[in-house]
Amino acid sequence: MPIMQSISRSTFALIISAVTALPVFAQTKAAPAETPVPTEPVSTTATYGSWVLRCVQLQTQSAAASEAAKTGRPGAQTCEIVQTIQVQGQQQPIAQIAIGRLPDQKDLLLTALLPVNVSLPGNVHISGNGKTGAEEKGRLELSWSRCFGGSCAASGKPDAATLTLLRAGTDGQLRFVDGGGQTVAIPLSWRGLDQAMTALDKVK
Repeated sequence: MPIMQSISRSTFALIISAVTALPVFAQTKAAPAETPVPTEPVSTTATYGSWVLRCVQLQTQSAAASEAAKTGRPGAQTCEIVQTIQVQGQQQPIAQIAIGRLPDQKDLLLTALLPVNVSLPGNVHISGNGKTGAEEKGRLELSWSRCFGGSCAASGKPDAATLTLLRAGTDGQLRFVDGGGQTVAIPLSWRGLDQAMTALDKVK
């Protein structure tokens, strides 16, 4: 079954939505107070080829406005670039790759989110050019960190040389061993990664 790269707005960042149920009183004519609509978006996305840049506001609207007034820059936010890989004909993705920075950290972190049917302990292998052996370039090993919500996450810190190769590349590959001991190879696309990372650096 063919595998395709697709653009998804679902990322590793936690989307928080609050739903408040207010009691209804039959003998009152007062309308419930409406929640103010923010003048600025809580989250934003931008697409660059096979990658999506997504930013989520971490501060309240008033705090963000105050910081923007002082510094001329938006308030605290977290941003990452994401690629989602799906099997054609299926709604659920089989893998997601995200590149971003943890709060107050300079180094970039590459994280892969995969199904729970993986072999633990073990590693996830990123091949920058999709090759093996002596022909392989831009390799990166990701270590499993935790499993949650039907998925397992593995992370690693790519060095400058690896990032340069990926940004200039076209196709790569993600490999891991599943629960049955079989090596699974998932194609990756670096199309648009250079532009996405440039945009990510501007909002860090």
